[in-house]
Amino acid sequence: MSDSPIFPLIFGTSALGKEGTTFSHFHTLEEVQAIADLFASRGGSAFDTSNAYGNGTSQEYLAKVDLKGLPVDTKIAPHFPGAHAPEALRKAVQDAANALAPHKIRILYLHYPDRSVPYEDTLREIDALHKEGYFEQFGLSNYYSWEVAEMYTISKLKGWVLPTVYQGRYNAMERITEEELFPCLRRFGIAFYAYSPLAGGLLSGKWNKPEDMDNINMVAGTRFDTITGNTVFQKLLYNSYKNVIPSFAALTQALDAAKIPPAEAALRWIQHHSALKPGDAVIIGASKMVQIENNLKYSALGPLPENIVQLIDKASQSFKQYVTGYCLR
Repeated sequence: MSDSPIFPLIFGTSALGKEGTTFSHFHTLEEVQAIADLFASRGGSAFDTSNAYGNGTSQEYLAKVDLKGLPVDTKIAPHFPGAHAPEALRKAVQDAANALAPHKIRILYLHYPDRSVPYEDTLREIDALHKEGYFEQFGLSNYYSWEVAEMYTISKLKGWVLPTVYQGRYNAMERITEEELFPCLRRFGIAFYAYSPLAGGLLSGKWNKPEDMDNINMVAGTRFDTITGNTVFQKLLYNSYKNVIPSFAALTQALDAAKIPPAEAALRWIQHHSALKPGDAVIIGASKMVQIENNLKYSALGPLPENIVQLIDKASQSFKQYVTGYCLR
């Protein structure tokens, strides 16, 4: 076991929020404080939230607990067309800053594109907000590579704050980002923070056959829940992931023989065998405290056996015909 992960861990707080909000599993300040205590004590580097998580209540929960000095990053989701227009964006950022107070915003992300607004208008307001001290760094999330290049170039030419971090979906199975997005980010010196290292739970080992995802009891409360789940995730994850489960058969057998849980394999892969580079980070999440414990433990373990890596590579090829994009929209 290593003393710490190669790539810093950030805790994603989409599961924090008032009871009844989408994907929320931790509903009390006592639970949130316990998470902060555990994560900080095990070398965690930051917390990541959004004005969309827990319908906005995730930020409020973080504001009310002691984060042990760890910074907070947040994202501004375009809940409606025009949400990233200057006036609406300013209000959303101010609301986020107020919701998180007394904690300051380290990285402010645009959660995903609002293509109804010219990027130059959005970026002009981002620069103004940065100059006013609302956040330290500017980040993008769920944008296509050509959009990243366009936005970086606009900001560079105008002398505005540049995007320095990109948060995107990346794991042992979903690796399309390696082909198109990563070269763009490396060209512009933008760090990559990987979310969904367990593929939305697919690599947790919970689902072993396609029909498991049709079992209401097995998907209840997860991102694949067709009753409470987010419709964006239904389209991008459920319909695609369900089709690739059979391709895991050989990998699952090898992991069973090696006594390596699937979640452990996924987190060891992203730390030791992925295309991440120095300056990048991994965002982990959980719906139970034991999962946080395990994710922290697994992330600090060493490289995987070569036969496991080869089987992961083979299984990942089947994803290409079903998962062809890397953005939420």
